Amino acid sequence: MKIIAQPVSSIDFSEYGKYYNMSNQPHNVVLSEGDGWKDSMTDAPLIHSEGHLGLTVGSPLPNKTYKMERHLHTEEALFCMADPIVLAIANSGNRQHPRAEDIKAIIIHPGEAVVLKEGIWHDACHGIDGVVPYYWFAQVLDTPTEWIEIEDGPVEIRVTAD
Repeated sequence: MKIIAQPVSSIDFSEYGKYYNMSNQPHNVVLSEGDGWKDSMTDAPLIHSEGHLGLTVGSPLPNKTYKMERHLHTEEALFCMADPIVLAIANSGNRQHPRAEDIKAIIIHPGEAVVLKEGIWHDACHGIDGVVPYYWFAQVLDTPTEWIEIEDGPVEIRVTAD
């Protein structure tokens, strides 16, 4: 199954968590400016618990995704550095495996952030034109994260239909 990534701003992200456009979305972002600067911040704490800031380097697209992870104990915020990132997500309810038919791929651009609800399946992020570093913020436990096979997978994530 091939999945074409779409900008996160083009979907209703509320099924998966919270979406922030730090540049121009005033309904959940506080904007301010002064002489020579502009500032924005979330209108509430980013996640509901204390968190750890992490940095991951993701592989380039196209990518075949065989497994996904989810966190039942924490929300997870994801945001890019200088280059867009592509994230595969799935809301498969209480199922023990993510389902290929539930997977969407979103493009997160600089200045945007997403916060995944607890229990949302996701892959590592990928770069559009090459490897890409990105940040994540979540509560980390001492137990290792379990990566689970995608039911009816794998899925191939792309940014174009070619």
